[in-house]
Amino acid sequence: MRIRFCDKKQAHIGIVGHAGTGHCHSHNQYLQEDSGGLAAVLTLFQEASGLPLTIRSVTAETGVNGRFTVETASGGIGVGTPRRGITVHEARLAKALEGRDAVRTQTLVMEAFGRIYGQGVHEAPVALQTAIANAAVDSFIKNHPERFVHAVENIGDCCGLIAGTIMELDGIPLAVLATVNATPDGTGPVEDLEGNAFGGSKKKVMAALGMGELPTFIIEGKVYSPAYSDTATEEYFLVRADPVDDNPVVAAALEASAKKLGYKVLSRGDVMKRVPGALEASTKKLGDAIIAAGKDLINARFAQEKRKALMTLARLVSEDGAGVSFMSDRLHEVIGGTGAMPGTGAVISLIVPKAYHDTYVFPYFTEDEVARLAAVVKGAVPELHARLPQAVEHLRTHSFKGDIDSLLMFPSVQRIPS
Repeated sequence: MRIRFCDKKQAHIGIVGHAGTGHCHSHNQYLQEDSGGLAAVLTLFQEASGLPLTIRSVTAETGVNGRFTVETASGGIGVGTPRRGITVHEARLAKALEGRDAVRTQTLVMEAFGRIYGQGVHEAPVALQTAIANAAVDSFIKNHPERFVHAVENIGDCCGLIAGTIMELDGIPLAVLATVNATPDGTGPVEDLEGNAFGGSKKKVMAALGMGELPTFIIEGKVYSPAYSDTATEEYFLVRADPVDDNPVVAAALEASAKKLGYKVLSRGDVMKRVPGALEASTKKLGDAIIAAGKDLINARFAQEKRKALMTLARLVSEDGAGVSFMSDRLHEVIGGTGAMPGTGAVISLIVPKAYHDTYVFPYFTEDEVARLAAVVKGAVPELHARLPQAVEHLRTHSFKGDIDSLLMFPSVQRIPS
């Protein structure tokens, strides 16, 4: 079952994967390696092209205006500029990634720096991940310009590359899309264009590939979440799709593929419902917690009191903050937390048990896990194709009829009306 580039003009099925550079935490103790989707899609691109993604060089210009420049063996280039500069010590750590494969981007920077935080807390590794991810995607754009449609995120100050192509698997034409969600200063991503979100500059890329209304596999990351992990004894694949808001036919194809490959899999249809006001409420709840910690600091008189207030603020910003800052409120009501256009798809992730979290703290991807993730999606292609009429019918009935561009903040827009 080999995937390859093809010259067909219209795909039957979509495959999307992204990396949210620095999106490693969320609320309620949620931790993730959020580059698994990009890693799996890059693996598919590599399978078709044979293109090496070895990191040829990591150049670090140190100082307060420092920046990382990453170049792959295939000539792809990416840049990241940490908001508070680069120290000589950070430059040395980054240099250690030369010779590595630029596929598992978050795991790579964790190997160099130990761990990673977004929201402007740990800017150097996030900026380096941005440079690696963009360099990997740029490699395919530069080496196969005739096959790849591409753009740069055009919302806010985002800088992630978006690139896609038409491929085929056993004669089934596929639109395969890689997305990097990133900001250039290492402060973490805005993920309004994750998943198969049909908006902004990504809309033009998807439209060129015929992805506006395709049943789509949405590949996510490797996750520790108490809700899924604390009763687990081993890693397993989690497939999520609301039976109305998403596409249960796509979910069934992913579940069937994982089972045929002998992998443990759980399919949930009760966790992806779009809830009006949900992200807005979470944002307010976090804001109230930050205000409470700020008041504790205002009222503190002893050093120990001040330290505890700042400890609380640091945790709230570095961890819970990612659970609200990654997406715009009204957009979340349409595409949910994984960027899934209504009626189109299902999401697959890899869940780790509590024992894994207790041992390793942060999830990280192995090469074998990325290969397994890609294999499940490949195996799901014929499963879905056999039931494509049902998937398309559900999509047409439940697709979003509006324009999500009205829910995005472009650089010239200061505030989206409520």
